Amino acid sequence: MPDTFQRLYELIDTPRFAQGGVPRITTRKSAEDFAPRDEGLDVLLINTPVREWSYPNVLPIGQGYVAAGAIMDGHRLTRLDLNADRRVPISTLDPGYDAWLFARLDEALAGEPDVIGIGGIITQYAQIKKICAYCKDKLPDVPIVLGGGVASAMPDFMLKHLPVDYVSQHEGELTFSEILHRIEMGASMQGVAGVTYYETDSHGERTAIRRNPPRRTMTAEQLGHMPWPLRHLWDIENTYRVNPVGHLNQGRKWNQGAPESGGKFSAEMIASRGCPYTCEYCFSDYLGTAYRSRPPADVVREMEYLHYEYGVEYIEVLDDLMLTSYKWALEFYAELHKSGLPKRGVEWGGTCRTNILANDIVRAAREGRGNMLELGHDAGLRRVAYGVETGSPTILKVIDKSGQTPATIKTAVQETVRVLGYASCSFMFGSPGETAETIRETVDLCIEMDYRPEVFFFTTAYPGTVFWQLALDKGLIRKSVDGTVGPADDGIIERYLMGLGEQGDAVRTNFSDLPDDVLLQLTNQAAQDLNSHNSHRHPYQDGAPNSIVRDATHATI
Repeated sequence: MPDTFQRLYELIDTPRFAQGGVPRITTRKSAEDFAPRDEGLDVLLINTPVREWSYPNVLPIGQGYVAAGAIMDGHRLTRLDLNADRRVPISTLDPGYDAWLFARLDEALAGEPDVIGIGGIITQYAQIKKICAYCKDKLPDVPIVLGGGVASAMPDFMLKHLPVDYVSQHEGELTFSEILHRIEMGASMQGVAGVTYYETDSHGERTAIRRNPPRRTMTAEQLGHMPWPLRHLWDIENTYRVNPVGHLNQGRKWNQGAPESGGKFSAEMIASRGCPYTCEYCFSDYLGTAYRSRPPADVVREMEYLHYEYGVEYIEVLDDLMLTSYKWALEFYAELHKSGLPKRGVEWGGTCRTNILANDIVRAAREGRGNMLELGHDAGLRRVAYGVETGSPTILKVIDKSGQTPATIKTAVQETVRVLGYASCSFMFGSPGETAETIRETVDLCIEMDYRPEVFFFTTAYPGTVFWQLALDKGLIRKSVDGTVGPADDGIIERYLMGLGEQGDAVRTNFSDLPDDVLLQLTNQAAQDLNSHNSHRHPYQDGAPNSIVRDATHATI
């Protein structure tokens, strides 16, 4: 008998889906409408520790999305959230960490899942490798699917160097849905868009890596009919809503981000995917190659759910770039007012770009309305984050910060401080062409604006970016690993990935002509002079280079 059941990846292109006629998971209650099928798989999702030096505060949204799709497809799902389970700031080098990690894995693997899903960002590579190796050793016949930004940036490399079976890139809910269908049917991954895998010969031996064509990017309209992330299986009550994010975390983010007694509850969500800009240091394609915003009404409905279901009073929108279109923003504000959330005291924060706000200030004056920030504040907006990166006109061009100038930076930052009380801006030093003079230009601009930066980073090469290839070409990946400028083979690249951490922890790929110690000194001096929020975390202290300074309160598991 043919299988007539339609899975999420099959439904996406049907007329019924386009008309919003497909039942989907949105709330905890709606998930109960999807019963597991007898033929469905037992799926284990593992969330790896991230930013271990801080309290865990961001639910793994990506896993929430693929989990919702898996439940809709009739599979059974369990999760192991190692990030939440640690509870407090830790160091993965602490005595007892591995014993705790392997004990938690043993508990999860005892359920003998049919499939293991794991993913994350590139700075989690070392932990992902350790976890995958342990899982494969314990359950060698259980396929492991790797997803997230770490998968999309280097699919072939990940397949070769991690003990995983399939690498899923882009539009994870749809790709994972089809992967699970193929595994359920015992079929190969040939033709599954967005999957990289090993072809095998007649004896089952691996032969060559096959990277299938990318999956077609979903449209904004399709995003409006997709399931919301499944949240209730993760520890929202005791971890994710309690540990503050965004505006509620502003004063404590770089000092572990501990919760306040009696503080507000917070949550996070995604309102758009991708980015319309092409900054050369940034890898934004992991969410698709096109920028799309969800319909404002759908975003607000999800915010309502977070407020009424979990008592959330602040919501941080995690988009690479949320406030891109002023038309979308105004419609979003109108939907918020219609919902009554601002009157109930629900607040939110997100990302913008200085040139977008500066342009809207001019447009708003011409149209006789409040600008995006003023109208947003009335609708509950309390925090806007900008990737300013530099105040130097020269470096802005080098890193392709299209449309942003010192003038737009000054206009946007000062207006944000006027309306919201502060602006959350990041800066980075060490880009190509960086000099003591260009660093001074950034510092001078901050002084001119009377502005205290949130964070100073070092320009760091990440896979999937233009700067990654530049770092390889300049021999900087090898230099970061063994101090020698030169070509990097896979072994060197893996050692580089194993050592990646916070961008402000160390100079890894200094693209400038400044010696590393001089770049460290100048960055540390800027952080201290301007009293940046992360100044105490800089690796250059007391006039001498040091390893990352960690708080003494890390717990031992």
